[in-house]
Amino acid sequence: MSRTHELAPSARATVKQTAKRAHYDTETLYNIIDTALVGVVAVSIDNEPFAMPMMVARLGDHIYIHGSRTSRLIKHITAGHPVCVTFTHIDGIVVARSGMHCSANYRSAVVHGVGRAIEGEEKAQCLMDIVYAIIPGSQGDYRAIQDNELKATSLIEIPLDEAACKVRTGGPIDDKEDLSLPYWAGVIPLQHVYGEPIPSSDLVQGIATPEYVLKFPLRT
Repeated sequence: MSRTHELAPSARATVKQTAKRAHYDTETLYNIIDTALVGVVAVSIDNEPFAMPMMVARLGDHIYIHGSRTSRLIKHITAGHPVCVTFTHIDGIVVARSGMHCSANYRSAVVHGVGRAIEGEEKAQCLMDIVYAIIPGSQGDYRAIQDNELKATSLIEIPLDEAACKVRTGGPIDDKEDLSLPYWAGVIPLQHVYGEPIPSSDLVQGIATPEYVLKFPLRT
């Protein structure tokens, strides 16, 4: 699917509030999703809103979620009801001279769509591809998925046809008359840092920490 920075894919995927911060291009969308790890999956069930944080992976122009077949949320989505998935990064706290102008630098994405349950032979491979997307470089480091695990798990594919991003960068936007006030203003940057790997306490002796763990996140 071809995307541009300016052209929204649909009416409901159009950023209206502070529209100048909208991004509709593929590069921005993919980057936000791929580095988020967690998305908030939202649906309406019996006229009640439900939102659940879940690990989400992108493969091509689709995102994938999985969960127990008995989950009410999963069953609702696999039945073909609309779903909305959101992703957010906070890159900095913006401190202004006025409390009302304090803000945040962020990158966010909102995806609207209808999910499709993945079944058959592609399901097992797709589940492993999701693992590789979340833990790059780990191919071949797992036992095969068992039949009972496949039966207990639902895998849902959601297209990225209707998605919009919103990004804020830069410093505070204070009123002109406040610029001379004796208050500090600026940005407090935030970063996501991965720590040193911690081996499992029941790890078989002699198994070294693999390179993909030592260098995580390694993007292939």
